[in-house]
Amino acid sequence: MDSVLPLIPLGQVAPALWARTRRRPGRCTGSACGFSLVELLVALVFTMMLMAGMAAVFKSSLSTFYTSGEKLSSSRRNRMSIDLLSDDLNNAGMYLVDLSTPPSVASTNPPFWINPSKVTDWNGTGVTQGADQLLFYTDEPLPFEGELDMTGSTSKSAPELVVEEASAAQTDFTYKVDCRESAYAKQVKVGDLFILKDSWEVGYISSVTATGASVTLVAGADPNVGITGRGGSGLPSRANHLDGTRVVFVHPGQMVRYSIERLKLDPAVPDGIPCLVRDQGGYATGGFTANGTRQIITENVSGFRVYLSADSGNTWIGGPSYDDKTWADMRSALDSQLQTAGRTDYKSTASSEHWFRSIPVLVRVDVTTRTATQRTEFSDASTPTLAYKEQTQSLVMVPRHFGLTMN
Repeated sequence: MDSVLPLIPLGQVAPALWARTRRRPGRCTGSACGFSLVELLVALVFTMMLMAGMAAVFKSSLSTFYTSGEKLSSSRRNRMSIDLLSDDLNNAGMYLVDLSTPPSVASTNPPFWINPSKVTDWNGTGVTQGADQLLFYTDEPLPFEGELDMTGSTSKSAPELVVEEASAAQTDFTYKVDCRESAYAKQVKVGDLFILKDSWEVGYISSVTATGASVTLVAGADPNVGITGRGGSGLPSRANHLDGTRVVFVHPGQMVRYSIERLKLDPAVPDGIPCLVRDQGGYATGGFTANGTRQIITENVSGFRVYLSADSGNTWIGGPSYDDKTWADMRSALDSQLQTAGRTDYKSTASSEHWFRSIPVLVRVDVTTRTATQRTEFSDASTPTLAYKEQTQSLVMVPRHFGLTMN
């Protein structure tokens, strides 16, 4: 008997054929089906293109992060050095020992001067760049005041000694001062001066003993009295002093120098890092000698320039054009500016080594800092090369004691 095929509605033919095809031996079934080799290769190519784009974006973002951080760090160092310079330069020419007579100084080491001839190889490549040195004299007060303690004192004043027809003893030059804190008392050293503010008497500390927050001082002959100009010996005049009188302690006759030097602070930079440093030492007529603690103001400094102006900053004396000149040349140019300005109170800088106390000239300091690392992103050349990013910040001011005449 002939077999009769079942009749299937036309709308169910395609699904039925598809179901039979899926059930054929050797074909994948269900979730086991995957992509063909061609599809995998196409997907891999697109994935690699996407990853390459993401890598380029990440590299660019990372480079921007590093360069921005280094530029911000350089800017912070620049501002910090300018702030420190501003505070320090305001102390230039501060004469505390004698408020009416300036100290005795020599022309070989004036109380304010600029050395425009300092030339140094910053990068260790043999390429030289000009840099200045700034030097100034100051009496440096300690950052606190004490109080004179007359309790139990047996010292006698000069009138009392005259009445008794007696010579002054060591006890007459002994003072007890309350410094309020032991840390302050430890800062008072032999060689400092103390100033009694009730009469502005000045004494040289030849001996000091700290006991807790108090110090016992013995005034003696000042070996530098010729510089400070305080009379024959520098001893106090033995006036009567009030109990509780404020006492100021001073490091007298200090000379401060700002300059750039290469310091070996990092083993990875064997040639050293150019730093703006502050040196300090006692004044000497023969020239500057640093004998204090060196302070590193900031690192990676590639330029330090000091300018002067007597015409309100319209023209500046200093800079690269003075690299082959001297301080005497700068003073001569300053005199020409003063004379050209037609001031009725014109006074030459040659009138005294303390001329700046009578002439309120403008001082400008340019500090140039650079990034710590060389990068191609900082190069301006058509073919990028490794380079530093530099930025310059300027300080323009009339220091506090400039133009503050003494007599």
